[in-house]
Amino acid sequence: MKKFHTLIALVLLLLSVPLGAQTQPTIKGCIANLPDSVSNVKVAYFRGRSLGVKQEIPLSKGCFEAAWEHPERGIFVLYIDGMHTFDMVISEGTLSIDADYNALEEVSLEGPGIEEFQGFKSLISKEPSEEEVRAFMLGIEDPVLRDFLLPQILPLNPDTNVYWLRNHFWDYTNLNSPSTLINPFFEKNRTIYFEQVLGHEPDTIIHHLTQLLAGPMDEKVRKVLISSATYHYETSQYMGEDEVFVWLAQQFYRPDYADWVSKNDLAQIREKAEGLATELIGNPAPNFAFDTKDRGRIKLTDVESPITILYFWDSTCGHCRKETPRLKKFYEEYKDQGVEVVTITLENEFSDWEKYIAEHDLTWINGYESDFERPNFLWYYYIPTTPKKLVLDKDKNIIAKNLDVETTLRTFIDDYLAGKDK
Repeated sequence: MKKFHTLIALVLLLLSVPLGAQTQPTIKGCIANLPDSVSNVKVAYFRGRSLGVKQEIPLSKGCFEAAWEHPERGIFVLYIDGMHTFDMVISEGTLSIDADYNALEEVSLEGPGIEEFQGFKSLISKEPSEEEVRAFMLGIEDPVLRDFLLPQILPLNPDTNVYWLRNHFWDYTNLNSPSTLINPFFEKNRTIYFEQVLGHEPDTIIHHLTQLLAGPMDEKVRKVLISSATYHYETSQYMGEDEVFVWLAQQFYRPDYADWVSKNDLAQIREKAEGLATELIGNPAPNFAFDTKDRGRIKLTDVESPITILYFWDSTCGHCRKETPRLKKFYEEYKDQGVEVVTITLENEFSDWEKYIAEHDLTWINGYESDFERPNFLWYYYIPTTPKKLVLDKDKNIIAKNLDVETTLRTFIDDYLAGKDK
């Protein structure tokens, strides 16, 4: 209950802009007792933690009248100065304002949506139940105010569950209007949708994103959803969700469509997606040849083991120097259970590498490339930073990646071995 009321209060503080309409409204009024220094008023909305001014209206003897020049409609702030503001609804028709600079808490507003907005503020000041707030918002008749407020509540039916919600989450958001882009609930809901509603199974996520993005919506809204999803899944900490990033990049990041990113960023996204596409969980690990000190030149597929950890590293890398001893300890515990480690250095000068191996007694398969002019592991794997770990099964299919040695890797291997033993 408290969380819901906090969200309602946020509406009145953020006062962003909801969805568009067809006719051109007029804003007019007078403000008494204005200081001589005030020559105009500003109609603004909150953009993050600051105000974004949409229109300045000049004053003449404290009065003003102007046509609203923008397609956006909704709850705005009339900004006089830093200490003197009030909220209002710009809907269809004329908005009339009668105010006193020294008593803005008593401002008089007349126009479409105003009475219902005042009723809404009166309702939430009484700490109503969530059901009362929902009923009021669902009953709002002014379409602009309704489109602004409704996205903060989730669609419900008697059988609401996460599976139903995945198909109905956006029911109260007007995705057909570009004004949605500056509604604070649209940003909030994107976070909830990607982090909580869709879950973490890549096939499920891709299925629902396919349905959502193929549906009717304003093209700018579609591109913001694509961009938000791309960032979310590119930076996700959940193993396997890079598959969603790869899918998004393959589907939408084309020069003729992805006009919201620079050519350089577009190239980087496509390069990363192409690299990751070859090493998604479930894919065969790309085979490659590499040199070893004691076995000559071999291929990854020559390593016979129920589980192989493929570890790309650099003996001079700070993170590698922390991770490699932990991996060695893990290897000593698990090698008798069929776990093999193949390490491949990215170095092309080997004195530091050989010294580190000797000092730390690394007895796993230590690999390197003696001739980078020929096809090598860097042709097949995306390695933007080191260290990087892939876990492979006996057939060299990728079954996990980038797990922490002390926590998730240990748990994963224990579960995998237990499953194989059954």
